[in-house]
Amino acid sequence: MTKLRVFILICALITVKPLAAEPVELVTLEYPPYIETRNGQVSGVAVLLVSYIFHQLETPVNITVLPWARALALVQRGKADGIFTAFKNAEREKFADYSKNVLFVQNISLMALRGSGYRPEEILVGDVSDIALCVVNGVSYGKRMDTKIAQGGFRAVFQRNSAKECAHLIRTKRADIWVNNEFGARSILVQESLDKAIEILSPAIEATPSYIAFSKKRDRKALLNRFDEVLAEMRQDGRYETIIYGYFESMRIKCESTFE
Repeated sequence: MTKLRVFILICALITVKPLAAEPVELVTLEYPPYIETRNGQVSGVAVLLVSYIFHQLETPVNITVLPWARALALVQRGKADGIFTAFKNAEREKFADYSKNVLFVQNISLMALRGSGYRPEEILVGDVSDIALCVVNGVSYGKRMDTKIAQGGFRAVFQRNSAKECAHLIRTKRADIWVNNEFGARSILVQESLDKAIEILSPAIEATPSYIAFSKKRDRKALLNRFDEVLAEMRQDGRYETIIYGYFESMRIKCESTFE
């Protein structure tokens, strides 16, 4: 419970607005549980982390959720200061300065009923003719899993419109394995009260680092360096882990109280 208490204190600190003239304008996308809009308020584990870091920097920040293409365009044109959580590529590095430290490693993981005994690497390279897989229609899960699915070796591949549907296919044993972004899966399992029945298999099958990046046209390199320093300190002293753990633990408690 110590981590949860620290998490609550961190959340309370963020509500105290720092005194500064001009807020930093950040853009992002709707991407639960990293970023999500609830009752007109922007929330999510990435929003909480970024907001806390800017609070430590005594710098106010505005976070706006937009379609991803529009968010990138605003940063490219210098109409917004920065963007998160962004994958790094050569094209984006032409108009944005990226943090040195990773904001999140976005893992693609496999989920199964607890005690199933499945091993991710064996699924990727072995015989899967007796395994039924659930995926979200149109979503890429990284080169290795996409290739495995394309080979057509699974007993069945259920294509659903939402990851939540996949979770319940696992629960009812219609599907054996579900593939998803790890944090997204963790959020769904908590919200659907399935975290005791379904486990996230380790290790992840794909890991893609994501960052915060600032528009070159806004010349925010000094701010970016300070952001990097705080993020590095948080990883070393445990605050980073506390925020991640606390966010999902608070979600679990909230969901449990809803069903009481």
